[in-house]
Amino acid sequence: MNFLKEKSIYFILFFTLLFFMQGVVKLPVMDRDEARFATASKTMMETKNFVDIKMHDEVRYKKPIGIYWLQSISNYFFGNPPYNEIWVYRLPSIIGVILSIFFIYNFVRKEYGHKDSILCVYFLILPIITISEVHQAKTDSFLFLTVVTSNLILIKGLKDNYLSLKNKLLFWFISASGVLIKGPIIFVFTILPLSILSIFKKKNYFKIIWTLRGFLLFLLISVPWFVAITIISDGLFWHESAINDLFSKVRSGQESHGFPPGYYSILMLLMFWPGVIFIPVLLNKIFKDFKLSFLKKDYEIFIFFWFIIPLILYELIPTKLPHYIFPSYAALSILLSSVVGKSFFSEVTQKFSFFILCFYPICFLIAQIFIVNEYSNIDISLWLITFLGIFTLVMLIINFYKKDIFRLIFSACIFQAIIYFSAVYYLIPKLEILWVSEKINSFIDKKIKNVDKVLLYGFNEPSLTFLTSHKAIKKNIIDYNLKKNEKILYIVTNQYSSFIKKKSFNEFKLIQKFEGFNYSQGKKVEINFFEN
Repeated sequence: MNFLKEKSIYFILFFTLLFFMQGVVKLPVMDRDEARFATASKTMMETKNFVDIKMHDEVRYKKPIGIYWLQSISNYFFGNPPYNEIWVYRLPSIIGVILSIFFIYNFVRKEYGHKDSILCVYFLILPIITISEVHQAKTDSFLFLTVVTSNLILIKGLKDNYLSLKNKLLFWFISASGVLIKGPIIFVFTILPLSILSIFKKKNYFKIIWTLRGFLLFLLISVPWFVAITIISDGLFWHESAINDLFSKVRSGQESHGFPPGYYSILMLLMFWPGVIFIPVLLNKIFKDFKLSFLKKDYEIFIFFWFIIPLILYELIPTKLPHYIFPSYAALSILLSSVVGKSFFSEVTQKFSFFILCFYPICFLIAQIFIVNEYSNIDISLWLITFLGIFTLVMLIINFYKKDIFRLIFSACIFQAIIYFSAVYYLIPKLEILWVSEKINSFIDKKIKNVDKVLLYGFNEPSLTFLTSHKAIKKNIIDYNLKKNEKILYIVTNQYSSFIKKKSFNEFKLIQKFEGFNYSQGKKVEINFFEN
C-alpha cells in the first residue's frame, strides 16, 4: 500500500499525459498565436537558420527565440519533413506542465503530506486554463515550468535560509531559460514577489540566491542571442518586441483584449474550476488568523505573494488574456491544498462555494448547446452529453453537502472528462465549419499531383500558412506569370474571385466551393477552388 501511495503520482501523470495527448493530436492548428509560433519554428527548420525568427517570408519579432528552439528540438526527435504535424509543436507545452506538476507535488508532499499533494495535483490538472495551455504550441506552458522550478528553489532557500552553490546556479540557469522563452516576464512571478517579501519583512532575501558565478551564467546563456538578433534585425527586434508588443500592452488594451480591473478575479470562476470552489475557505482562513497562518513562515508568505502580486499587476495592465496569470495558479493550488485538507466549508463560505461549484458546469453546458446550435445542428449526441453533464453536476452537489472533498474532486474529474471527450470526439468534427484551413489543406492534398502550382489568395490566416507553406504560394492569379500549358489550382475567397470571369481568365473553371466561419475575424467566408 505504501508503494502504491508513493508511486501514485506517476500513475496520475502518466494517465494525464495519455488523456491530453488525444486532444493534442486531434485538435487542428489554432489561429492565430499558435499557428504563428509553429510556422516560425517550421520556417526555422526549413531554412536551417536558428537565430533569426521568420514566419515564412515575414519577420516574427514578438517573443525571444526559446520556444522556437524547443519546438525545433521536438520536431528533430518526433517530426518529419515537411514538419506540418501540429501535435509535435505542442509537445513542449504538455511536457512543461507535466514536469511542473510533478515538482509541485514533491514539494507539497514533503511540506504538507500526501493527501494535500494529491489535492494540489488535481487543482492544477483539472482547470480549463491548464487544459487550454497544454493543447497550444505557445510560450506559456514552458514559462510555467521555468517559474515553478525557479520559485521552488527560492522556497527551499527561504525555508532553510541557505542555498547550495548548485541550487543557486540552477536558479540563474532557469531564469536565463525563462528570459529566452518570454523575456523579462519570468521575473514578474519570481523576483518581484521576492522583492515585495524583502520589503514586507524588512530583510534582504536576495542574498539567498545571489552568486556572481550564477549571474555570469545567466548573462552567458541569455545575452548572446539578444546581441545576435539585434545585429541581424538592425534593432528591429527591440522595436517590435519591446515597444510594439510589451509596452503597448502595458499602455493600452491591444488587439481587442482591453478589459477593466477585476477581469482575472471574475474569470477565475471559469478558468480555475474546481480549485476556485475552495477560495472562500482560503479567504476565510486568511482573514480569520492571518498572523498565525501567513506571517509565521517566510516561504509561505512568498507563495502567497507569488499568487497575489502578479494578479494585482495584471489586473492593472489594460491588455488582458486568461493565460497571463497562468503561473500564479501554481501558487494558488499550493495555498488551497494546504488549507482545504485541514478545514472545510463554514456556514458563510458554503453559500459562496455552492454558487461557484455550479457556475462553471452550467455555463459550460449552456455554451456547448449554443455553439452547436450556432455553427452546426443539435442532435441526440449533444443531449446525451448534456444529460451526463447534469447527472455529474448532481453528484458534485451531493458530495459537496456531504463535505467529502475527495469524492467531490473525483466528481469534478468525471465532469471535466465528459467535457474533454465531448470536445475532442464530438465538437471538433461537429464544428467543421470552423476548420477552414484544414479543409483547404485536405483539398490541396487531393489535387496536388494533378497540378503544377497551387496559388492561395484572400484567406490569410496563419494556420493556412503553417499547413501549406511548403506546397502552395500566396499570390493573386493576376500577379502570377502564367506559363503556357501550366496547370494551376487557384484557391481564393469569394470577394476576390470575380475577376476570374474576365476574358483573360476564362480558362479557369470553378471546381468546388465551401462556406466556413473565420473565428479569428468573427465572420463567414466562402472559399472558391478554380482550375485551368
